[in-house]
Amino acid sequence: MKRISLATALFFAAGMAQAGQYCLLDGTEVFSCTFNNGAKAVELCDAIWEDGDMASYGFFKSNGEVEKEILQEKVTLSYAAWNGMGSYMTDSVTFNADGGYAYEVWAGVERDAEAEAEGGITVIQNNEVLATLTCDAGSVTSDLGALIEMIDLAQVSP
Repeated sequence: MKRISLATALFFAAGMAQAGQYCLLDGTEVFSCTFNNGAKAVELCDAIWEDGDMASYGFFKSNGEVEKEILQEKVTLSYAAWNGMGSYMTDSVTFNADGGYAYEVWAGVERDAEAEAEGGITVIQNNEVLATLTCDAGSVTSDLGALIEMIDLAQVSP
């Protein structure tokens, strides 16, 4: 069962989603951001509370109601890692769901100390882009690189 802190309750009352509302254990978030001025949010987690080597995708409303949840083995996740070229560093991880749906979560930032991270979700069905959601400015927290390393490790260590 998910625990709710006083701070979380206050954010719910204010109508804003925040990081840490979906992942079951603090410190398991590898990506989070909000959408529509905090009305909705997404979190990717290292699902260490589950059996197996799993990652979790949670898209939720500011009141904590989960709209979409995907729990997937890391070995089956796909990703695109920054190739080290150019000044814009970007990574993405894709979660798959029933019905041919895929949810590609991405983060990017310019190689500049003053640059602010950007991010979003691309919703795909049967290789066709259905929607593109862009995170609220200033709301992106990302360590997709760490998740990509976990995926790599899972794929080479059966």
